[in-house]
Amino acid sequence: MEILDPHGQRFEAVLDLLTEGHSFTFDGVKFSLTPDNSLVVAIESSYWPPPNITEQTALNDLQRAENVADYLAAASASFANLVTNRPRLFLLLNYYGHGGNVEWARLVDGRVVWANGAAHG
Repeated sequence: MEILDPHGQRFEAVLDLLTEGHSFTFDGVKFSLTPDNSLVVAIESSYWPPPNITEQTALNDLQRAENVADYLAAASASFANLVTNRPRLFLLLNYYGHGGNVEWARLVDGRVVWANGAAHG
């Protein structure tokens, strides 16, 4: 479900759905919870094809995802309360069609860590 405004009853309902295992998208960033209750913050790469994905472009995309998560936490006390004590997992995805995304990289301690087999420029 795509959300355009981090305020109001619809956003509160989406947060309830998040805790029930559903995901939502805000500003191109997808939010979900893992079974161990980590917050997954995923963004599709803004570069294609894969040879155009470099460490810098991946870092830019992952930092954008981080900024969107931080914005939501600042804009919504309910979101902040829900995610404050959860580990956060920032993922860079590539869409491969047929409803499938493949992890390309993740942000770990401010650095890009490439997924196994991910080629990069």
